[in-house]
Amino acid sequence: MRIAEIISGKKVNGAVRHCLLLTRELARRGHEVTLVCRNGSWIARQLASDPVDIVFSELHRWPSDEVHRMAAVLRRKAIDVVHTHMSRAHFFGVLMRWFANVPCVATAHNRLFQPHWMFNDLVIAVSDATRRYHQTYNLVRADRIVTVHNFVDYDRFAGVPFTTRDEIRRELKIGPASRLMAVVGNVIPKKGQIHAVRAMPKILAASPSAKLLFVGDIGHPGYGDDVKQTAVELGVTPHIIWTGERDDVNRILAAVDVTVLPSLDDALPMAILEAMAAGRPVVASEVGGIPECVRSGKTGILVPARDPDALAHAVTRVFTNPTEREKMIRAGRRQVQKHFCTERQATAIEAAFGRVVTKRARAA
Repeated sequence: MRIAEIISGKKVNGAVRHCLLLTRELARRGHEVTLVCRNGSWIARQLASDPVDIVFSELHRWPSDEVHRMAAVLRRKAIDVVHTHMSRAHFFGVLMRWFANVPCVATAHNRLFQPHWMFNDLVIAVSDATRRYHQTYNLVRADRIVTVHNFVDYDRFAGVPFTTRDEIRRELKIGPASRLMAVVGNVIPKKGQIHAVRAMPKILAASPSAKLLFVGDIGHPGYGDDVKQTAVELGVTPHIIWTGERDDVNRILAAVDVTVLPSLDDALPMAILEAMAAGRPVVASEVGGIPECVRSGKTGILVPARDPDALAHAVTRVFTNPTEREKMIRAGRRQVQKHFCTERQATAIEAAFGRVVTKRARAA
């Protein structure tokens, strides 16, 4: 198939990493893949040496010149199906469906009220919770939406050398005996980083050398300031490290004892799957699609959102129960290998594309 992947995010986040993995896998399988992204995009730099044609567009809807230009590009390339990621790309993909007469598939990485979802040929939800949301609130027909869970490059996270733990800890000036938690993801309100800070006093009471690592860009400056101010008020600032955006999350996880995701809402975060592949226990909020990948007490621990006390108790449980921790590590890795691997999920997406293309051809 000739596939156009369209993504509007310029920086790295879960949706962008998903698009990167899928684009590479589709190209590896022999499909002709065109990536449409914005100038200066992180994903374009990652794919610069891959057998993928990269087309830059700011995906402007008005004035309509860019819509017509990109429609002509898709027609010239005889694209069979468009696949979109993130809000601006989703709306643009619907326009390509109309202006270029090409079927459009949109992957729902979030749960937002946006009426354009119902106009896609197919919506791929990354969790059942996300699928139910779009059927209920965005009126996507049941026969036009399927669930295909997120996936990760298992080997990239499981295959990090053991020596990396000490290397990263030396770089970050963290002692070898310190208990280290990491929250991976852009610092924005829905990721709930402030609740991890609020949990720190009780965590430190049980593990005085504990450190909290925030890995990700501060995507909401006001919220980032609130998180930092809360740390000052609680007296835990010396125990918090901010790395900013990192391209080597697989190496960072090698230095971590537990990954924490205090999200207020999440479709199905890549950070959880990456942590489990890396052999790191997960403590996460019981929201959105998270319970579809974390089995509480088996592959991690789920806690109520906005509950720092429950978060602190769960983290301390992981720190102080090495036998249970090892069981979670083994179960988490098996879970990712069986249900959230590239081969399984990319095959499902590939099949979904094929059905859409066949259906459009029959209707022509």
